Amino acid sequence: MAHLTGLIRKMNGSVGDFTFKQVKGQTVVSEKMTHITNPRTEAQMRQRCKWTNIGAMFHGIRPHLESGFENKTGMQTDYNKFMQCNLQKTPVYLTKQQVAGGACVAAPYQITQGTLAPIVITGEGRNAATNIFIADLTLGANTTVGQFAQAVIANNPDYRNGDQISYFLVKQKEDETTGIPYCQFKANKVILDVESTAKLWDIVPKNGFSVVDGCIGHSGNDGDCVFGWVHSRKENGKTRVSSQSLINANSKLADYQGDVAFNVAALSYGEVKEVFLSPNGAVSSTVSGGGAGAGSDGGDSL
Repeated sequence: MAHLTGLIRKMNGSVGDFTFKQVKGQTVVSEKMTHITNPRTEAQMRQRCKWTNIGAMFHGIRPHLESGFENKTGMQTDYNKFMQCNLQKTPVYLTKQQVAGGACVAAPYQITQGTLAPIVITGEGRNAATNIFIADLTLGANTTVGQFAQAVIANNPDYRNGDQISYFLVKQKEDETTGIPYCQFKANKVILDVESTAKLWDIVPKNGFSVVDGCIGHSGNDGDCVFGWVHSRKENGKTRVSSQSLINANSKLADYQGDVAFNVAALSYGEVKEVFLSPNGAVSSTVSGGGAGAGSDGGDSL
């Protein structure tokens, strides 16, 4: 860093590899940092590794998430909001090679956030059911959208004619050659129209619109997947949505979570660097480096 006088004493900004700024009437010049360090502490590696799968899931489901987050602020995007909602979820760890190959693991992320009452889910995995009660209506190949809409509206005070129920399905797949996991994304919707004569199962999948204990639920076998429902409404020119997360029915998910998965992912980016003097939450301590002998106390040499 240097203090300048003369013709360039009033310069501000950057020129080449140097930055100029005014400090107490003097021009101070400093060299730009051209080498960016890439520290690899465990905390930093965990943060780096867990971002990738959330981003992959967002980009796959993105075409169906417009207006899915009501309370974005300022310049916040759907991507920003999706990340914010899911960074605290149980992390999914992918290796550098898997990421480069377009990997994605189907995980139960939050996909919408809004002001409509959430659709409550009971049960687990493939047998999950919503709290959308349709009484004694039996769904079949000839059930019309109108019949379905009448049952939903009559038995659920939170629903109105013209509302939409969307169904999201993310299937887990794996490349047979590389073993890299990837996802198939599907979304279907039905508008509650009590006059419609269209066949319900011609519009939405049977597995996502079956009857479980008198309510709309999931049935059948979609393989390893995550899925879920969203309630939405157009009101005063704005789209309102229910806050929803996908339901986990992916037996492969556990393979990419936990310490073992993290260690494999971290090593693919380069060995994790342990900072000896930084508390890492471990109760026990270790002594590293150096061997016992003349001039050594068994610790690292200084």
